[in-house]
Amino acid sequence: MRTEAEAAGPPLEPGDFVQLPVPVIQQLYHWDCGLACSRMVLRYLGQLDDSEFERALQELQLTRSIWTIDLAYLMHHFGVRHRFCTQTLGVDKGYKNQSFYRKHFDTEETRVNQLFAQAKACKVLVEKCRNVQHQHQ
Repeated sequence: MRTEAEAAGPPLEPGDFVQLPVPVIQQLYHWDCGLACSRMVLRYLGQLDDSEFERALQELQLTRSIWTIDLAYLMHHFGVRHRFCTQTLGVDKGYKNQSFYRKHFDTEETRVNQLFAQAKACKVLVEKCRNVQHQHQ
């Protein structure tokens, strides 16, 4: 049986990683982890003005149901170069029966699939990639 240290692999050397001074911004609700992460990225890049962020949320119609594709559009809105890699180009129907998504899944499915369909025309870079790890989206 391998020890935890053996399973983790060889120790990291100073040149093996980059540590960035990204500020910590806590979630306000149980559902806004993606928005908190977006705020951290934008603040790190020096682009976060809270009122501008709130305006962007209103403009993009981001409310309580935030999908990863929404975050890609949000980053694009602020001019952040990025690439959204996903296993599913559109809604993964496997989430339909999860309690978090169940109530609004059908209406969200249409909205989210439209965002995927319009991504290229809107210059939001989305790619289907294998071996993408998902948390809950």
